Amino acid sequence: MVSDEDRRNLYDALERQLGQSPAGTLMELLPPVGWADVARQSDLVAVRGEMALLRGEMGELRGEMGELRGELKGEMAGIRAEIKAQLPRLYVANVGMAFATAGLVLAAAKFA
Repeated sequence: MVSDEDRRNLYDALERQLGQSPAGTLMELLPPVGWADVARQSDLVAVRGEMALLRGEMGELRGEMGELRGELKGEMAGIRAEIKAQLPRLYVANVGMAFATAGLVLAAAKFA
């Protein structure tokens, strides 16, 4: 691993041989870290390939989510229809219970 001191020694040697401006320009062109930390073109191509695969998988997931959403909407519509079908029975039962309760209250009032 190249240390800061090594980089400084290289700059000093370049400055003696090339002059201050060319030495500074050359040092600016060198990466601030080791060459192992610099991405190569092949690395970028590999990353692009992985990203393309991920985009494909995301597209498949979107499709599956769309299908599930459609199924859920269908099931909710069925449940809604079942509830609406039961409402008239509930209304009749509640009206009957209301009349029965009123009758019991009137009967209790006569006996009291």
